[in-house]
Amino acid sequence: MNSIHHQIYVTAEWISDYAHSIEAPVQTYKGNLIAPSTMPIIFWQAFDIPWLSKGEPLLHGTQKFSYQAPITAGMTLDCELALTSKAQKDGRQGQLTFYTHTLVCKCEDELIVTAETVLIQVGEDHDEKMYNG
Repeated sequence: MNSIHHQIYVTAEWISDYAHSIEAPVQTYKGNLIAPSTMPIIFWQAFDIPWLSKGEPLLHGTQKFSYQAPITAGMTLDCELALTSKAQKDGRQGQLTFYTHTLVCKCEDELIVTAETVLIQVGEDHDEKMYNG
């Protein structure tokens, strides 16, 4: 479907701030801070996601993470965010559009994490708002 790329530099301060915001303990690996397992969810802030309508509310459906190695301070991650599926269903408050996204982050061409997230939009048919680039 659609995908976009972004490079993300992970700092010790960013890891520490995120860990404190979710009340997670700060951990280290080989002397480097380790990012909490849910941290990739905030990587979305770095992306301009053309297939999601700006300003329209989204519900968070599900998320899951699969790690090959920990994210540590000092890493530069090459991340690809892809819209992997879109499904529509009728709900009590109208049409529901389910957007399934996969975020794949690598460091020096080695897979670090894959995250799958489902976002739900309520309302009219969102086909016309999809990015076709």
